Amino acid sequence: MDRFAYPVRWTYTVLNAAEYFRQAALLDGTAPDPRMVEAIELIRAARQPDGTWLQARRHPGRVWFEVDVPVGEPSKWLTPYGTRVLAWWDAA
Repeated sequence: MDRFAYPVRWTYTVLNAAEYFRQAALLDGTAPDPRMVEAIELIRAARQPDGTWLQARRHPGRVWFEVDVPVGEPSKWLTPYGTRVLAWWDAA
């Protein structure tokens, strides 16, 4: 749940869940659910000092083309997701 990877494929992480709840709250016009505190803290803890999130793993299987970085490098996809979730949470 706390090893973030992009593309997501069939896995589910706290970052995916938080992004879902962010979108649902914005659609409904509701505040973030306070039960998400632990998930938000996991997302916050994974943030690097430079504000990025690292690609934690790669899912097995064939791909047509690579869309993100190798494991251990700052992800150009996870970083916007994480930044957006934390900005939404912190603004509430």
